[in-house]
Order: sequence, then C-alpha cells, then structure tokens
Amino acid sequence: MTPVLKNLILAASLAVALPATAAADPFCAALGEVDQLPKKYQKRGPFYTDASSGWIVGHDQLKSDYAVTAETSALWRDIRAAFEERGVQLVVLAAPPRPLFAPAQMALPETYERDAQQKAFSDYIAALNAAGIVAPDLTEVESQTDAFYFARDTHWTPMGALQAVAALNAAMGGTPAATALEGVMSADSYVEKGSLSTVVEATCGTRPMAETVRATTYVQNGTAADLLGDVTSSARTALVGTSFSDRYQRDAYQVADALAFVMDQSVDNHSVTGGGLIGGMEAFINAGHLAEGGYTTVVWEVPYTTPLTQIDGLRQVLGLLHGPVRAATETQQVALDDTWTNIAHDVSLDAVSVIEIVTPKVDTGQLLVELISEDGVKIRTKLVKSDRVDPGSRTTRWAMATGHLPVNEI
Repeated sequence: MTPVLKNLILAASLAVALPATAAADPFCAALGEVDQLPKKYQKRGPFYTDASSGWIVGHDQLKSDYAVTAETSALWRDIRAAFEERGVQLVVLAAPPRPLFAPAQMALPETYERDAQQKAFSDYIAALNAAGIVAPDLTEVESQTDAFYFARDTHWTPMGALQAVAALNAAMGGTPAATALEGVMSADSYVEKGSLSTVVEATCGTRPMAETVRATTYVQNGTAADLLGDVTSSARTALVGTSFSDRYQRDAYQVADALAFVMDQSVDNHSVTGGGLIGGMEAFINAGHLAEGGYTTVVWEVPYTTPLTQIDGLRQVLGLLHGPVRAATETQQVALDDTWTNIAHDVSLDAVSVIEIVTPKVDTGQLLVELISEDGVKIRTKLVKSDRVDPGSRTTRWAMATGHLPVNEI
C-alpha cells in the first residue's frame, strides 16, 4: 500500500540543458537504416536521433491506432458499467504519444504528421470521456521546466508522472493541476540508463550518458515516511497498468506515490511490467480485488503503444468482468493444439454474453477464436495471457464478451 504523505519535495535537476541546433545530429548513421540495426531492433526501427539534445525516437512510436468506432465506445460503456455495478469508478490515465514531446530539431520523417497524431489522440480521449470514463488529455499538460518524457527511454519521467496524475485528479473534479503542483521544493534526483540508449550502444558501439532528472520525495512533517500517513479520506484507489507504473518491476517513477499525494488517498499498485494492455487488469480481476469491494476508484494506466482502442483486449477484459459462466447454453470438450479446432455450435448472440474456453494446465500464451456467421462472415479475436503476470493471479479460463459484434447468428 502506498502511504498518503502530506508534503512533497522535488529534486533539483542535474541535467544540463543543451542548446537547440538547426538540424538533427544523429548518434550514428546506421540507426536510420533498418538493415543495419541488430535484428532484435529492426521491427522498431529506423531510429531518429539527435545527439545534441540526446533524443531518440523509434519509428514504431510514430504509428498509432486511436480510431474509435461505435463498437469501441459501446465496449467502453459496458466495461465502465461493470465497474460501477461493483461500486467502483473506472478512470483512465493514458500516456500521450511520445513523439509529440520531441524537440523541434528532431529530423522525423516527412511522412510523420504531428498534427494528425495530436488530433487522433485528443479525439480518442474525448471519446473516452463521452463514454463516461474520465481521462485527461495529457497532450494539454502545461509546459514545465522538467521533461515529461525521457530523451532516451520510452517512459515518462517522475515529474511527467506527477503532472499526469495532477491532470487526472483535476479531470475527476479535484484540485486544479497547477494548484496541486504549487510549492515544489528540491531535494532528490533519479537516474535513468534508458532502453533507447541500449539500441544506440548495440548499433553504434557507444552508449549515450544516463539521464539525471528531478524526482519526487514524499515526506510527512519534514521526515521521510515509510508508514501510512494521516488519511483524510476513507477512499481507496487501485492503480492497474504497465511498466509506466511498474518500471523495473517496481514503481520507479512513483506513479502510485503521486496518486496518493495528489488525491489524498491510500493507493495499491497492481501494475505489471511487460503485461501489455490487459495483463495487469486481468491479474487484478483474477485475484478477486473487485469482488472484495475495498476500492472506490480504479486507475487504468495505458501506454501510447497499446491504447484502449484494441477491440480484442476490451472483449477479453469484459469477459473477465462477467465472471465464470454459470449457465452455459452448451458445453463441449475438444482437443486443443497449435492448429485450428472446429467446434460445431449454432447460437444466437442475443442469448450469449460470453464465450468461455478452459485450457487445463495452460495459463499463458495466445488463443485465437474465430466466429463464423450463418452467412459466412468471419470474426477473429486474439486472446492473450502474459507470462509476466504472477502465477498466483493466472487462470486457465479464457473469456471474450460477445456484445456489439457485427453479426448475431454464429
């Protein structure tokens, strides 16, 4: 449990501000050529770099799928309603596209449309809010002296995380973000080696220097505290997310601490590094935390690489929220292997809310499910169980919600 602490002290930045240049100065030319990259990085490349500012952006970060369909919005509303039925408010903390924060001198490709990516993300956030899920547009975070993102890592900085949390709290009707950040003092720092620096080292033979940025230290009555501070609210919040909130399998950027400080609540962090969009959420649901009834708010932290527009993930989460099937229309037992297994079963989706598959002894991997309508339309869904989830929170139950599919008879 993250303590609620009453004072915030921030570290003075040890990073040196470098002057902007007229054009990007790459760490080495090979980073810009996919076939010259180590094989493990080729899918993410080419990489656009500027040695003068220290910034690195992978081509994979320029891609985004923020398009929201009627099906997406309907699934959001159903997921929100499933949380509300348990007395829990679901809110979203969505990390914005990192290239939007790159310095002006970055030589990004001409095909990259910054304004289009900005608008697509903002429209995605607006659609979440329209579906009744509070989510701040973090591209509108007011410019601070501290960087929102690391220059050589794909994650936000501790100060970026704090600014994001302050914006979320304000969107939920709490203290305005600017007010929550007032009175900041200096006292600590954080050093990030940077995953993108590893790419440069593997490609160019030299590693850029680590980044030292301001970091948060939370204290109570002027003394660092390890125990729960004075809580003025009985509310409890769960943070469920990815490496943004569980970097190095610990909350390196102190997202849970920031939530506890800004929201004045106790916060439990259930995030999973490498768990993908739904790994942390699946583990949270499987562990029975919603059934316990102890949380008033769940903060779903999602990165820019896996936005909540991924229909398959939404169907899987909603299927888990429905709980184990107790009154099945029909059950079948079949052998399951790496090839397709045909199951003959005619059903109207008006009578079915969840399709559930149980795979004895198998609780990680990918399972493809293809539904075929009576007129031959095929709808394929990929269900995923991450091996990064703690074994105690895994299950052999795979579930997908069937609501809002474009067919009815399958």
